[in-house]
Amino acid sequence: MKPLTGSHQTRLLTTRLRIVLAIGWTAYLLALAIRGIIRPSQAGWLVPQGILFSGWVLIAFNIVIYGEICWMAFWCIRRTIGWERLFMAGMFANILLWPAKMLLPQWAFAIRHVGAFGLAVATLSALTLLLASSNQADSNRPDAAV
Repeated sequence: MKPLTGSHQTRLLTTRLRIVLAIGWTAYLLALAIRGIIRPSQAGWLVPQGILFSGWVLIAFNIVIYGEICWMAFWCIRRTIGWERLFMAGMFANILLWPAKMLLPQWAFAIRHVGAFGLAVATLSALTLLLASSNQADSNRPDAAV
Protein backbone atom coordinates (compact mmCIF):
# COMPACT_ATOMS: atom_id res chain seq x y z
CA MET A 1 0.00 0.00 0.00
CA LYS A 2 1.35 3.38 -1.00
CA PRO A 3 1.79 5.82 1.91
CA LEU A 4 -0.17 9.06 1.91
CA THR A 5 2.34 11.79 1.14
CA GLY A 6 2.12 15.56 1.08
CA SER A 7 1.24 15.58 -2.63
CA HIS A 8 -2.13 13.96 -1.87
CA GLN A 9 -3.03 16.48 0.82
CA THR A 10 -5.64 19.10 0.01
CA ARG A 11 -5.95 22.64 1.31
CA LEU A 12 -9.56 23.68 1.72
CA LEU A 13 -9.08 26.96 3.56
CA THR A 14 -6.73 28.63 1.10
CA THR A 15 -7.93 32.24 1.00
CA ARG A 16 -8.79 34.76 3.69
CA LEU A 17 -12.39 34.85 2.48
CA ARG A 18 -12.78 31.07 2.91
CA ILE A 19 -11.20 31.25 6.35
CA VAL A 20 -13.46 34.13 7.43
CA LEU A 21 -16.52 32.22 6.17
CA ALA A 22 -15.34 29.12 8.09
CA ILE A 23 -14.94 31.21 11.26
CA GLY A 24 -18.43 32.67 10.81
CA TRP A 25 -20.01 29.27 10.18
CA THR A 26 -18.31 27.55 13.12
CA ALA A 27 -19.07 30.49 15.43
CA TYR A 28 -22.75 30.25 14.44
CA LEU A 29 -22.80 26.48 15.03
CA LEU A 30 -20.99 27.00 18.34
CA ALA A 31 -23.64 29.51 19.42
CA LEU A 32 -26.36 26.99 18.52
CA ALA A 33 -24.50 24.26 20.45
CA ILE A 34 -24.20 26.46 23.52
CA ARG A 35 -27.90 27.30 23.24
CA GLY A 36 -28.60 23.56 23.06
CA ILE A 37 -26.65 23.04 26.29
CA ILE A 38 -28.47 25.84 28.10
CA ARG A 39 -31.93 24.87 26.82
CA PRO A 40 -31.76 21.17 25.92
CA SER A 41 -34.23 19.65 23.50
CA GLN A 42 -34.92 16.15 22.30
CA ALA A 43 -32.48 14.66 19.82
CA GLY A 44 -34.20 13.91 16.55
CA TRP A 45 -33.59 12.20 13.25
CA LEU A 46 -31.45 13.76 10.55
CA VAL A 47 -34.48 13.58 8.27
CA PRO A 48 -37.71 13.98 10.30
CA GLN A 49 -40.79 11.85 9.92
CA GLY A 50 -43.17 13.21 7.35
CA ILE A 51 -45.39 12.28 4.46
CA LEU A 52 -42.56 10.84 2.34
CA PHE A 53 -40.74 8.84 5.02
CA SER A 54 -42.10 6.77 7.87
CA GLY A 55 -41.27 3.51 9.61
CA TRP A 56 -38.37 1.45 8.32
CA VAL A 57 -37.93 3.64 5.23
CA LEU A 58 -37.21 6.60 7.51
CA ILE A 59 -34.68 4.59 9.52
CA ALA A 60 -32.97 3.25 6.39
CA PHE A 61 -32.81 6.70 4.80
CA ASN A 62 -31.28 8.22 7.96
CA ILE A 63 -28.68 5.43 8.09
CA VAL A 64 -27.72 6.09 4.46
CA ILE A 65 -27.45 9.85 5.07
CA TYR A 66 -25.39 9.28 8.23
CA GLY A 67 -23.11 6.86 6.34
CA GLU A 68 -22.50 9.51 3.67
CA ILE A 69 -21.67 12.08 6.37
CA CYS A 70 -19.21 9.64 8.00
CA TRP A 71 -17.55 8.96 4.63
CA MET A 72 -17.29 12.68 3.91
CA ALA A 73 -15.85 13.32 7.39
CA PHE A 74 -13.29 10.54 6.94
CA TRP A 75 -12.05 11.96 3.64
CA CYS A 76 -12.10 15.59 4.78
CA ILE A 77 -10.10 14.79 7.92
CA ARG A 78 -7.73 12.40 6.15
CA ARG A 79 -7.00 14.70 3.22
CA THR A 80 -6.14 17.82 5.23
CA ILE A 81 -3.08 18.63 7.31
CA GLY A 82 -2.18 20.76 10.31
CA TRP A 83 -4.71 23.30 11.52
CA GLU A 84 -7.14 22.38 8.75
CA ARG A 85 -7.26 18.80 9.99
CA LEU A 86 -8.05 20.07 13.49
CA PHE A 87 -10.73 22.33 12.00
CA MET A 88 -12.36 19.40 10.16
CA ALA A 89 -12.21 17.12 13.20
CA GLY A 90 -13.87 19.80 15.34
CA MET A 91 -16.55 20.46 12.74
CA PHE A 92 -17.49 16.80 12.42
CA ALA A 93 -17.28 15.94 16.14
CA ASN A 94 -20.89 16.84 16.90
CA ILE A 95 -22.27 15.19 13.76
CA LEU A 96 -20.40 11.92 14.24
CA LEU A 97 -21.69 11.57 17.81
CA TRP A 98 -25.31 12.00 16.76
CA PRO A 99 -26.27 8.27 16.89
CA ALA A 100 -24.94 7.98 20.45
CA LYS A 101 -27.24 10.85 21.45
CA MET A 102 -30.19 8.97 19.93
CA LEU A 103 -29.33 5.52 21.28
CA LEU A 104 -28.07 6.55 24.72
CA PRO A 105 -30.22 9.48 25.90
CA GLN A 106 -28.56 9.46 29.34
CA TRP A 107 -25.32 10.53 27.61
CA ALA A 108 -26.95 13.36 25.63
CA PHE A 109 -25.76 16.05 28.06
CA ALA A 110 -22.11 14.94 27.82
CA ILE A 111 -22.34 14.53 24.03
CA ARG A 112 -23.65 18.10 23.70
CA HIS A 113 -20.62 19.33 25.64
CA VAL A 114 -18.21 17.31 23.48
CA GLY A 115 -19.84 18.70 20.32
CA ALA A 116 -19.61 22.27 21.62
CA PHE A 117 -15.96 21.71 22.55
CA GLY A 118 -15.26 20.37 19.04
CA LEU A 119 -16.87 23.45 17.48
CA ALA A 120 -14.84 25.72 19.79
CA VAL A 121 -11.66 23.93 18.68
CA ALA A 122 -12.72 24.31 15.02
CA THR A 123 -13.38 28.03 15.50
CA LEU A 124 -10.03 28.60 17.20
CA SER A 125 -8.12 26.60 14.58
CA ALA A 126 -9.79 28.63 11.78
CA LEU A 127 -8.83 31.81 13.64
CA THR A 128 -5.25 30.53 13.84
CA LEU A 129 -5.29 29.89 10.08
CA LEU A 130 -6.53 33.45 9.51
CA LEU A 131 -3.78 34.91 11.67
CA ALA A 132 -1.17 32.74 9.92
CA SER A 133 -2.40 33.88 6.50
CA SER A 134 -2.25 37.51 7.68
CA ASN A 135 1.32 37.05 8.90
CA GLN A 136 2.27 35.39 5.62
CA ALA A 137 0.67 38.19 3.59
CA ASP A 138 2.48 40.81 5.69
CA SER A 139 5.83 39.11 5.18
CA ASN A 140 5.30 39.04 1.39
CA ARG A 141 4.85 42.83 1.17
CA PRO A 142 7.70 44.61 -0.63
CA ASP A 143 8.05 47.23 2.16
CA ALA A 144 8.17 44.63 4.97
CA ALA A 145 11.13 44.82 7.36
CA VAL A 146 13.80 42.21 6.79
